[in-house]
Amino acid sequence: MTTSQTRDDQQYLKLIFDEFTLGRYEPNALDGCPDGYMQLSELGRPFTGGSWCGSSSGPAAYYSETSTVTVSVKLFASPHLPFAFRLRYRFVSRKEAVVRFGSVSSPLERGQVAPGTYCTRQFEECYRTRCRIQSPNYPGMYPRNVSCYWSLKQKFVPTCKHAMIAVRQEAAHKMHMKRSINVAGLNKTARALRAWRDCTGERDHLIFYDGGSTDDPVLAKYCGGDWLPRVVSRGPEMLVAFHSSPYSIPLHSPPSQSPLKGFELDVDIIYADSDSLDFARQRQKCEFDINATSPESDEIWTGRGRKGKLISPRHSLPPNTTCTYRFRGYPGDTVWLSFTSYSQRPLLLSESSHALMGNSTFGGGCLTRLLIWDNRTLIEDKCDEPPLLCDHSALNNSTRVTRPCTRAESYMSTEKDLILQHHTEDGTALHPASFKIKYEFVDTRLGGEPWPEKKSVGPCHRRFKRHHVGEITGPRNVFLFGRGGRKDIHCIYRFEAGANERVQLTINNASFGLNPSCETLADPHSGRHICEYYGNPNIAEFAIYEVPWKDIQIAKACICDNSTLTNKPLVFRSSSRFLELHFRANGMKITEDFTVLHFHAQFELVRLSDCPRYQRLTGDGGEVQFSYPPADKTETLCNGLPWLVEARHNKSLFLLSWGAFLPLKPRPDEVSPCPSNNRILVYSGKPPKLVRAICPAEPGRLPMAVQVFSEEWRGEGLTHLVQRPPQFVVEWIGVEPAIAAFNWLEISRSRHSLLTQLQVPVNASSNDTDLECAHKCPELDACISPFLWCDGKDNCPSGYDEAEAQCGVTSKLLNSLPLAALATGFAVFASLFLLICLTVHRLRARRRRKLAKKKLNMGPRLLDPGLNS
Repeated sequence: MTTSQTRDDQQYLKLIFDEFTLGRYEPNALDGCPDGYMQLSELGRPFTGGSWCGSSSGPAAYYSETSTVTVSVKLFASPHLPFAFRLRYRFVSRKEAVVRFGSVSSPLERGQVAPGTYCTRQFEECYRTRCRIQSPNYPGMYPRNVSCYWSLKQKFVPTCKHAMIAVRQEAAHKMHMKRSINVAGLNKTARALRAWRDCTGERDHLIFYDGGSTDDPVLAKYCGGDWLPRVVSRGPEMLVAFHSSPYSIPLHSPPSQSPLKGFELDVDIIYADSDSLDFARQRQKCEFDINATSPESDEIWTGRGRKGKLISPRHSLPPNTTCTYRFRGYPGDTVWLSFTSYSQRPLLLSESSHALMGNSTFGGGCLTRLLIWDNRTLIEDKCDEPPLLCDHSALNNSTRVTRPCTRAESYMSTEKDLILQHHTEDGTALHPASFKIKYEFVDTRLGGEPWPEKKSVGPCHRRFKRHHVGEITGPRNVFLFGRGGRKDIHCIYRFEAGANERVQLTINNASFGLNPSCETLADPHSGRHICEYYGNPNIAEFAIYEVPWKDIQIAKACICDNSTLTNKPLVFRSSSRFLELHFRANGMKITEDFTVLHFHAQFELVRLSDCPRYQRLTGDGGEVQFSYPPADKTETLCNGLPWLVEARHNKSLFLLSWGAFLPLKPRPDEVSPCPSNNRILVYSGKPPKLVRAICPAEPGRLPMAVQVFSEEWRGEGLTHLVQRPPQFVVEWIGVEPAIAAFNWLEISRSRHSLLTQLQVPVNASSNDTDLECAHKCPELDACISPFLWCDGKDNCPSGYDEAEAQCGVTSKLLNSLPLAALATGFAVFASLFLLICLTVHRLRARRRRKLAKKKLNMGPRLLDPGLNS
């Protein structure tokens, strides 16, 4: 039977088989239609030789590709076999065939038919039009024993882009393929995904090749389901092959489903940056090299080459594929990996649907496997399970910032290299497995060397003592900042010079956040940089400390804003051999890291003789004088070095100087009452804190005398007296010609005074001598050392210890004589005493000789017995 049309406009035939029973259908036999068959052929198209037989449970439709269709029915067996055949047909114009060709305003691109083939087509430049791969004779049932090849090519690729071709179909009514026949029922379109080894010889199937020929890797072999997951080629070419079995029952769907038969696939073009890691560069390998840029380059501030995001390949991977990511850093780097998402979804129905039998050497029986290597140490091995996830970071956007990933949510290498391997057993087309990764090369270098002597060893405390010149930068380890999860950071860099050396430090630039809540001002007393905070309690600064003694630090400069160093660097030379640079920030935001909190400095050890004077004082008391300009070489070498006065245990300190006390923090608009820029600064406590600022005057002027007591003397800080003896650090700020001085005393309270201070009742019957001390300055109500009493110097501010009533006239006279006169008098007295001793010795010797001579003359008489009677 032949149906055709003869009008000039393009017409197509729609054949509807309302009833079809024709012999038996044997799917596993060599001849699937042993009793007879039906064949369809079209004028001008190759004959496929496929046949339909068996019994159809419902109507089936066939849409021709031409205007002439020949239907042939043949019976070979007994006429007693069931036979029923009822056919309807109608002519359909091209305008009506919108499902196949699209509308006039939005036509579909179906490709160019290859000459001499039944359904092979070529598609090019699908980014311009809506390309659709349709089964032969779509939207009706497709012929039997047909092989179609659809070649997809994207020739035009924009500059710096890489093209990939994607084929998919999400709509179930556009994916009707013949399912394999089983006992459960015949002539039903599959509603579940089947692929790979499920696609037996009698099953119609689609094969997707990752390239333009059948020699290229197979991405997927699909033979039924209610949708087709997206299959993406690695490059700008893809070949899709379709094979239908020689024999079948006419395709039929239940009435509730779409009347469409066959399939239609959507074609899309995907572009990726040509320098991205979204696709594999090599055809047979899935390998990626992520090489860090140098931490010394400018990319450290932008993050380019130092951190980024990775996604799993955007194209489909063939079965038994392992993608390897090699992260290579610089010496001192570690690799930080965080999975922001990970998913793997098996779409295949049964074990028989898998591409392999689980025998691959890498998979080890896993459909997906994830390995992470730290050098040669395996730190993660996941089989069909997700890795550690930091999935909350996926919520980060321009208006919302999420908390940093913790180490418990990510992976960290111990060396500069790390390897990640991800294996798929079935391929990612029909077993999607995808992930997103944030990676960063963390620069853990700190410079210098560890500081083992530091009691509280911080994560970034370093010491510099073996290099005479060098550079130093703030830490760049993200885990020390807010973006790495920390709230506070405090780094100490200690510079240690050798004998007859000083440290010269040059601060070139610094940054303390986007909007620092601090201003760098000039100290009204010393002129040094100080940090003045307002509003926000958070701190971000670096400070320079002089360390003249092991346990004493003197603040020399503090910078906390981003503008102080814009015009010129800060240069500082130490007065001693040791200098410390403190870089601190607290209350850091989760977005802050070394790109907004940093500094850069240079150091050099310069030759300069050490201060020959020991300026750490202990004892009963003493006097120190200052002058500007320095009076001699010793003063020059010791310029800038403070004096440390320490009391012994259970003692207090008293300082006497001449001048006037100044406010420690005067108002900015307040005019200084001091006529000079010179200052005597007195510090107390640990760490030393400024307690007095003195405008110096000429020493010895009683009306200008000022007194400073250690804090525990008046009951302040008594607990510190038990822990450590009091001390004063006295610093001379000399900028104008002048002289100044201070005296110091080690003092203590009498028993009576101490009991009164402690509010303990005093026994009135007690002896006053037991309650008071023998050597007391009454104006201070303080006891001093007996060695200072009547020593010729006024130690009490009033001179009470040298008064005539205390020392007497003789003592006063002696104490008033010069030291040379006293020495001369002592020498004369010693000479006279020696002369007298020699004279006495000579007289006694002469007398002994006379007595001996006399005895010698009287000896014989004494021996006469007559004389003895």
